[in-house]
Amino acid sequence: MGNGAGSRQTANRNLVSTVRPLQSAGTRLLSQTCRLAGSRSIRESTAITLASCGFQWRGQTMIRDCLLALGLVLANATQLRLPGLPLGVGEFFLVAWLALTLAHEVHRLGPPLNTALSRLIIFWLVFAFAQSVGWMVGLATEHFPDTASAAHTAIAYMLVAAVSCFIVVMPESWRRLRRITWIAVVVGATSVAVLLAGAYDLVPLPGIEPWIWRRLRGWSENPNQFALLCAALLVLSVHLTETAEKGIDKLVALACAVPFFIAGILTKSDSFILFVLIAAPMFLCLKLWIWVFSIEPRLTFRTAFASLMFLASPALLVSAAPFAPAMIDRTEEFAAATMEQNDQAENRFKLWREALVIGMEANMLGLGPGPHLVKKQWKRPPPDKFEAHNTLLDLFTQGGIVASLSFLWITATAFVVAYRAKRIALAMLVLSVFIFSNFHFIARHPIYWFSIALCLVAGEGVRRRPP
Repeated sequence: MGNGAGSRQTANRNLVSTVRPLQSAGTRLLSQTCRLAGSRSIRESTAITLASCGFQWRGQTMIRDCLLALGLVLANATQLRLPGLPLGVGEFFLVAWLALTLAHEVHRLGPPLNTALSRLIIFWLVFAFAQSVGWMVGLATEHFPDTASAAHTAIAYMLVAAVSCFIVVMPESWRRLRRITWIAVVVGATSVAVLLAGAYDLVPLPGIEPWIWRRLRGWSENPNQFALLCAALLVLSVHLTETAEKGIDKLVALACAVPFFIAGILTKSDSFILFVLIAAPMFLCLKLWIWVFSIEPRLTFRTAFASLMFLASPALLVSAAPFAPAMIDRTEEFAAATMEQNDQAENRFKLWREALVIGMEANMLGLGPGPHLVKKQWKRPPPDKFEAHNTLLDLFTQGGIVASLSFLWITATAFVVAYRAKRIALAMLVLSVFIFSNFHFIARHPIYWFSIALCLVAGEGVRRRPP
């Protein structure tokens, strides 16, 4: 009995000596937990909230991206615009995207200032100043101001200015823009394929007249507007093909380019044909140039292929020399036939000459937003006026030399940024819209400003890429 009691007492003492350190450690841990309760509760509640709302946040982000993509694709769908409404289908999607994005940015307490946003803000401030000065000059000197067209142009400028600036401040902007590009390309390719089928009476297209004088115009009133959209989406498809990592993604992007190319040819737009003749060879040359001088640990197939092409280029030029006179003659015949059709060359030169005269008479300050030409072949009673169908000259009549130079600066900056980022397709995208700008007024088109923003963000992505 005595030995049993003694053993139990010894076991109790050992248990107490073991438990007391655990109790003291638990007490210290509890006190530290109480001191950190405030900050820890905040972090835990934030984490729980993000985890529970993560799907909703991704869903809202996808909705915004889809709205922007649809706005870009449908911005030129002027045949779908209801009479009497100030906004078309594309503008409605863009305004909805702007409203949701603005609410998100306000909740985020302001977007960070990056290089792309800084460049766009500088451009729009200078551009707005030039337009304001031109507007005051126009009020003092113009006899028949076209107020309705001026207001329409000013509102369009404000819309594309907001769209371009908000594009470059989106969280994870480069990844988001790739997703938006994918949505725009896929939706655009599907829509253009349906329009092509409807143009040949394979499917019904209620409310849409896809042809005008044997020229495809899709859902636009003007075939050249539809050609600009096809050209931009065609180059964006090439960009996705160039940058896609998976083979199936490359195949899908390349397949999406086919409807845009076919539709662009069927528009019979001189600008689209000129874009294909200039952009395609330049894209191949720049890609070969980058492949030849790319620094890689070992020789790759594309580097070897590019080197062989450069070495073989003198022989190829010599072998093609006998065909050069015939090619030049064919090109001259095509250009002459195109310019003689409906007196295009004469009419364009008259418009450009009048735009230069109006800009110089305004002391190169411009006359404010809106068209200002009055001596076109088809007269209209005042105050209806016309545009020069040349972006630089139209801006020269609106905001003077400052507006024209600012347009050249932002376009050249986007091209250089895209080229330095080795995004050759994006550089060709800027080149394509600039080619269109020489024959049409594109400063109001959202697809142009999406192209500029995409190129500027491409440079941001390169700078943030880890070494």
